[in-house]
Amino acid sequence: MRWFPLVLGLSIFTCTSPYYLTLVSPGITSETRLTKQTDVRMEEASFYGLWAYSHTAFYIDKSELPKVLEDPNNTVFQPQEMFHSKNNHDSHLHILFEYCYDKTKQINIESDLSQYQFQLNGRDSVDTLVFLYPYSYSKKGKLFRKRFPFYERLTYPNEKILITTGFDQLFCVRTLLSFDQTIENQGLNRFTVTTPRNQHLFYVYEMREKFVKFKEEEIN
Repeated sequence: MRWFPLVLGLSIFTCTSPYYLTLVSPGITSETRLTKQTDVRMEEASFYGLWAYSHTAFYIDKSELPKVLEDPNNTVFQPQEMFHSKNNHDSHLHILFEYCYDKTKQINIESDLSQYQFQLNGRDSVDTLVFLYPYSYSKKGKLFRKRFPFYERLTYPNEKILITTGFDQLFCVRTLLSFDQTIENQGLNRFTVTTPRNQHLFYVYEMREKFVKFKEEEIN
């Protein structure tokens, strides 16, 4: 019983700590998010679905890149070989941009995703890899909240049901971007997304020898 106050204290600290983090998918945690300077844009939200739309960006550490590329949840719009080839490009820095949409809306998602533009510190990306990423979700009223990656099955040749974390899916599009590492600043870096509706989404992150991790975690 004498351990109970200590355990309770640790539990409270964990739940209230600003360093609490969420596993987003293999190789990505919430502490690698870029700081969002623009919230949900109304025109984008109207296009993708007012309640389901969200946008997020993550900094992908080189050591974690293989986990991102080998995630069995990835559904490709491009040849599978491109996932393998990216493992060899560790001279670049990588940012992953993700937006989620209401799958019931009539959207030509493949045509739409090809019209996005991305810049880091005013410079274009040198390479992109775009894929669909499903999540299970919870829904309170009309508000969606992502819960876990769906992880429906293992990849070929060991294809089989692995684990299902929900009975329905929230669909998100992920764009893995490669940038020339020389354009990254020590200090503040600015990542800009221009949508097909010509709206601008802004993010920033700090580099102090290494990526300064995101600290303002929202506890779900």
